[in-house]
Amino acid sequence: MLLLLAAFHFASSLVLTPVPTSSPEELLRRSDVGALGPDSFRARLALRSGSPAASHEVEIWRSGDAKTLVRFLAPKERGRFLLRLENQLWLLTPGAKKPVRLSPSHRVYGGVRIDEVLGVRLAANYLVESATEEQDDEGALIVLELRARSEDLLFPEVRYVVRVATERPISATYRLRSGREATAVDFLQWHEGDLIYPSRVIVSDLLRKGSRTEIEVLEMEERPVPSELFELDDPSARRALDQPTGSFPERLESTKVH
Repeated sequence: MLLLLAAFHFASSLVLTPVPTSSPEELLRRSDVGALGPDSFRARLALRSGSPAASHEVEIWRSGDAKTLVRFLAPKERGRFLLRLENQLWLLTPGAKKPVRLSPSHRVYGGVRIDEVLGVRLAANYLVESATEEQDDEGALIVLELRARSEDLLFPEVRYVVRVATERPISATYRLRSGREATAVDFLQWHEGDLIYPSRVIVSDLLRKGSRTEIEVLEMEERPVPSELFELDDPSARRALDQPTGSFPERLESTKVH
Protein backbone atom coordinates (compact mmCIF):
# COMPACT_ATOMS: atom_id res chain seq x y z
CA MET A 1 0.00 0.00 0.00
CA LEU A 2 2.85 2.42 0.82
CA LEU A 3 4.51 1.76 -2.52
CA LEU A 4 1.22 2.42 -4.28
CA LEU A 5 0.70 5.75 -2.49
CA ALA A 6 4.26 6.77 -3.30
CA ALA A 7 3.55 6.09 -6.96
CA PHE A 8 0.51 8.35 -6.79
CA HIS A 9 2.52 11.19 -5.24
CA PHE A 10 5.31 11.04 -7.82
CA ALA A 11 2.98 11.02 -10.82
CA SER A 12 4.11 13.89 -13.04
CA SER A 13 1.33 14.12 -15.61
CA LEU A 14 -2.22 15.48 -15.43
CA VAL A 15 -3.36 12.94 -18.01
CA LEU A 16 -5.89 10.53 -16.53
CA THR A 17 -3.96 7.33 -15.84
CA PRO A 18 -5.59 3.99 -15.05
CA VAL A 19 -4.91 2.83 -11.50
CA PRO A 20 -3.74 -0.79 -10.99
CA THR A 21 -6.76 -3.05 -10.59
CA SER A 22 -5.51 -4.38 -7.25
CA SER A 23 -5.74 -1.03 -5.47
CA PRO A 24 -9.19 0.63 -5.97
CA GLU A 25 -11.24 -1.73 -3.80
CA GLU A 26 -8.77 -1.36 -0.94
CA LEU A 27 -8.78 2.44 -1.31
CA LEU A 28 -12.58 2.46 -1.26
CA ARG A 29 -12.66 0.38 1.93
CA ARG A 30 -10.13 2.63 3.65
CA SER A 31 -11.86 5.86 2.60
CA ASP A 32 -15.50 4.76 2.91
CA VAL A 33 -17.20 7.67 4.67
CA GLY A 34 -20.06 5.51 5.90
CA ALA A 35 -17.72 3.02 7.55
CA LEU A 36 -15.11 5.37 9.05
CA GLY A 37 -17.31 6.40 11.98
CA PRO A 38 -18.50 4.15 14.82
CA ASP A 39 -20.92 1.36 14.04
CA SER A 40 -23.30 2.34 16.83
CA PHE A 41 -23.65 5.96 17.94
CA ARG A 42 -25.69 9.00 18.89
CA ALA A 43 -25.01 12.34 17.21
CA ARG A 44 -26.47 15.84 17.17
CA LEU A 45 -26.35 17.78 13.92
CA ALA A 46 -27.16 21.25 12.66
CA LEU A 47 -28.55 21.56 9.12
CA ARG A 48 -28.55 24.98 7.48
CA SER A 49 -30.25 25.72 4.18
CA GLY A 50 -32.20 28.38 2.29
CA SER A 51 -31.72 32.10 1.83
CA PRO A 52 -31.69 33.56 4.39
CA ALA A 53 -30.27 30.42 5.95
CA ALA A 54 -32.56 28.56 8.34
CA SER A 55 -30.95 26.28 10.92
CA HIS A 56 -32.47 23.03 12.17
CA GLU A 57 -31.09 20.55 14.68
CA VAL A 58 -31.64 16.80 14.63
CA GLU A 59 -30.45 13.89 16.71
CA ILE A 60 -29.28 10.71 15.01
CA TRP A 61 -29.28 7.25 16.57
CA ARG A 62 -27.73 4.53 14.43
CA SER A 63 -27.15 0.83 15.02
CA GLY A 64 -25.16 -0.84 12.27
CA ASP A 65 -25.98 -0.15 8.65
CA ALA A 66 -29.63 -1.19 8.78
CA LYS A 67 -31.19 0.94 11.53
CA THR A 68 -31.22 4.73 11.76
CA LEU A 69 -33.48 7.02 13.77
CA VAL A 70 -33.70 10.77 13.12
CA ARG A 71 -35.24 12.78 15.96
CA PHE A 72 -36.32 16.35 15.16
CA LEU A 73 -35.32 18.68 18.02
CA ALA A 74 -37.30 21.86 17.30
CA PRO A 75 -40.06 22.34 19.96
CA LYS A 76 -42.78 22.47 17.30
CA GLU A 77 -41.54 19.13 15.90
CA ARG A 78 -41.35 17.30 19.21
CA GLY A 79 -42.31 13.65 18.87
CA ARG A 80 -41.56 13.56 15.12
CA PHE A 81 -39.11 10.93 13.86
CA LEU A 82 -37.80 9.37 10.68
CA LEU A 83 -36.99 5.67 11.01
CA ARG A 84 -34.98 3.71 8.46
CA LEU A 85 -35.10 -0.07 8.69
CA GLU A 86 -33.01 -1.71 5.96
CA ASN A 87 -34.21 0.01 2.76
CA GLN A 88 -37.57 1.16 4.15
CA LEU A 89 -38.15 4.70 5.46
CA TRP A 90 -40.97 5.61 7.85
CA LEU A 91 -42.36 8.84 9.28
CA LEU A 92 -43.53 8.67 12.89
CA THR A 93 -45.61 11.54 14.31
CA PRO A 94 -47.55 11.97 17.59
CA GLY A 95 -50.90 12.44 15.87
CA ALA A 96 -50.69 9.51 13.45
CA LYS A 97 -52.18 6.16 14.42
CA LYS A 98 -49.79 4.26 12.17
CA PRO A 99 -46.31 4.93 10.73
CA VAL A 100 -46.32 6.48 7.26
CA ARG A 101 -44.13 4.82 4.68
CA LEU A 102 -42.00 7.27 2.70
CA SER A 103 -40.00 7.10 -0.49
CA PRO A 104 -36.25 6.44 0.04
CA SER A 105 -35.69 9.76 -1.77
CA HIS A 106 -37.54 11.71 0.96
CA ARG A 107 -35.68 14.86 2.05
CA VAL A 108 -35.06 15.71 5.70
CA TYR A 109 -34.39 19.43 5.25
CA GLY A 110 -33.53 21.22 2.02
CA GLY A 111 -31.98 18.73 -0.38
CA VAL A 112 -30.74 16.22 2.18
CA ARG A 113 -31.81 12.58 2.34
CA ILE A 114 -31.41 10.57 5.52
CA ASP A 115 -28.54 8.48 4.10
CA GLU A 116 -26.59 11.61 3.19
CA VAL A 117 -26.62 12.98 6.73
CA LEU A 118 -23.80 10.73 7.96
CA GLY A 119 -22.80 8.83 4.87
CA VAL A 120 -23.74 5.75 2.88
CA ARG A 121 -21.57 2.65 3.28
CA LEU A 122 -20.26 2.54 -0.23
CA ALA A 123 -17.86 -0.41 -0.02
CA ALA A 124 -20.68 -2.74 1.01
CA ASN A 125 -23.13 -1.54 -1.61
CA TYR A 126 -21.05 -0.60 -4.65
CA LEU A 127 -18.42 -2.11 -6.94
CA VAL A 128 -15.50 -0.15 -8.37
CA GLU A 129 -15.84 0.05 -12.15
CA SER A 130 -12.82 2.26 -12.79
CA ALA A 131 -10.22 4.38 -11.02
CA THR A 132 -8.26 7.26 -12.49
CA GLU A 133 -5.81 9.81 -11.17
CA GLU A 134 -6.25 13.56 -11.11
CA GLN A 135 -4.46 16.48 -9.49
CA ASP A 136 -5.62 19.64 -7.75
CA ASP A 137 -3.73 22.41 -5.94
CA GLU A 138 -3.27 20.22 -2.87
CA GLY A 139 -2.00 17.08 -4.55
CA ALA A 140 -3.04 13.74 -5.98
CA LEU A 141 -6.64 12.54 -6.15
CA ILE A 142 -8.14 9.21 -7.13
CA VAL A 143 -11.53 9.26 -8.87
CA LEU A 144 -13.49 6.05 -8.31
CA GLU A 145 -16.46 5.31 -10.53
CA LEU A 146 -18.82 3.04 -8.58
CA ARG A 147 -21.78 0.93 -9.63
CA ALA A 148 -24.47 -0.40 -7.28
CA ARG A 149 -24.39 -4.10 -6.47
CA SER A 150 -28.21 -4.14 -6.26
CA GLU A 151 -30.92 -2.65 -8.44
CA ASP A 152 -32.77 -1.66 -5.26
CA LEU A 153 -30.45 1.26 -4.53
CA LEU A 154 -31.73 4.72 -5.39
CA PHE A 155 -28.50 5.76 -7.10
CA PRO A 156 -26.91 3.13 -9.35
CA GLU A 157 -23.74 5.17 -9.97
CA VAL A 158 -21.44 7.23 -7.74
CA ARG A 159 -18.38 9.31 -8.56
CA TYR A 160 -16.19 9.19 -5.44
CA VAL A 161 -13.11 11.40 -5.21
CA VAL A 162 -10.46 10.55 -2.61
CA ARG A 163 -7.36 12.54 -1.61
CA VAL A 164 -4.40 10.18 -1.71
CA ALA A 165 -2.35 11.81 1.05
CA THR A 166 -5.08 11.46 3.69
CA GLU A 167 -7.25 8.68 2.23
CA ARG A 168 -10.27 10.87 2.97
CA PRO A 169 -13.01 11.55 0.40
CA ILE A 170 -13.40 15.13 -0.75
CA SER A 171 -16.60 14.64 -2.76
CA ALA A 172 -19.25 12.15 -3.86
CA THR A 173 -21.65 12.65 -6.77
CA TYR A 174 -24.71 10.40 -7.00
CA ARG A 175 -26.33 9.67 -10.39
CA LEU A 176 -29.78 8.44 -11.39
CA ARG A 177 -30.38 5.48 -13.70
CA SER A 178 -30.52 7.92 -16.60
CA GLY A 179 -26.97 9.00 -15.80
CA ARG A 180 -28.13 12.43 -14.65
CA GLU A 181 -26.33 13.80 -11.60
CA ALA A 182 -28.77 14.12 -8.71
CA THR A 183 -26.82 14.91 -5.53
CA ALA A 184 -23.33 16.20 -4.77
CA VAL A 185 -21.70 15.89 -1.35
CA ASP A 186 -18.56 17.88 -0.49
CA PHE A 187 -16.63 16.88 2.63
CA LEU A 188 -15.10 20.11 3.95
CA GLN A 189 -13.82 19.24 7.44
CA TRP A 190 -13.01 16.07 9.36
CA HIS A 191 -12.90 15.14 13.01
CA GLU A 192 -9.84 12.99 13.64
CA GLY A 193 -8.91 11.01 16.74
CA ASP A 194 -10.66 8.16 18.49
CA LEU A 195 -13.72 8.90 16.34
CA ILE A 196 -13.27 9.72 12.65
CA TYR A 197 -16.15 11.36 10.82
CA PRO A 198 -16.86 14.32 8.50
CA SER A 199 -17.66 17.23 10.81
CA ARG A 200 -18.76 19.68 8.10
CA VAL A 201 -20.43 18.69 4.83
CA ILE A 202 -22.20 20.50 2.00
CA VAL A 203 -25.03 18.63 0.21
CA SER A 204 -26.24 20.08 -3.12
CA ASP A 205 -29.45 18.92 -4.77
CA LEU A 206 -28.47 19.04 -8.43
CA LEU A 207 -32.03 18.39 -9.59
CA ARG A 208 -33.12 21.62 -7.92
CA LYS A 209 -30.49 24.18 -8.81
CA GLY A 210 -29.47 26.31 -5.87
CA SER A 211 -30.71 23.88 -3.21
CA ARG A 212 -27.74 23.59 -0.87
CA THR A 213 -27.56 22.37 2.74
CA GLU A 214 -24.66 22.60 5.16
CA ILE A 215 -24.41 19.86 7.77
CA GLU A 216 -22.32 20.36 10.91
CA VAL A 217 -21.82 17.59 13.46
CA LEU A 218 -22.16 19.24 16.88
CA GLU A 219 -21.81 16.09 19.00
CA MET A 220 -20.86 12.48 18.34
CA GLU A 221 -20.61 9.66 20.86
CA GLU A 222 -19.98 6.00 20.28
CA ARG A 223 -22.44 4.02 22.38
CA PRO A 224 -24.78 1.04 22.28
CA VAL A 225 -28.21 1.97 20.95
CA PRO A 226 -31.25 0.26 22.49
CA SER A 227 -33.13 -1.85 19.97
CA GLU A 228 -36.40 -0.50 21.42
CA LEU A 229 -35.78 2.82 19.65
CA PHE A 230 -36.33 1.10 16.32
CA GLU A 231 -39.62 -0.63 17.17
CA LEU A 232 -41.99 0.44 14.42
CA ASP A 233 -45.23 -0.08 16.37
CA ASP A 234 -44.11 0.68 19.93
CA PRO A 235 -43.25 4.37 20.55
CA SER A 236 -42.49 4.09 24.28
CA ALA A 237 -38.68 4.14 23.94
CA ARG A 238 -38.81 7.13 21.60
CA ARG A 239 -41.07 8.96 24.04
CA ALA A 240 -38.40 8.44 26.71
CA LEU A 241 -36.05 10.62 24.66
CA ASP A 242 -38.28 13.62 25.39
CA GLN A 243 -38.49 13.08 29.13
CA PRO A 244 -36.68 15.97 30.85
CA THR A 245 -34.91 14.22 33.74
CA GLY A 246 -32.67 11.23 34.27
CA SER A 247 -30.24 9.48 31.96
CA PHE A 248 -31.66 7.89 28.84
CA PRO A 249 -31.26 4.32 30.17
CA GLU A 250 -33.19 5.37 33.30
CA ARG A 251 -35.91 7.04 31.24
CA LEU A 252 -36.12 4.01 28.98
CA GLU A 253 -36.48 1.68 31.96
CA SER A 254 -39.32 3.82 33.33
CA THR A 255 -41.33 3.28 30.14
CA LYS A 256 -41.29 -0.51 30.49
CA VAL A 257 -44.17 -2.35 32.05
CA HIS A 258 -43.08 -4.49 35.00
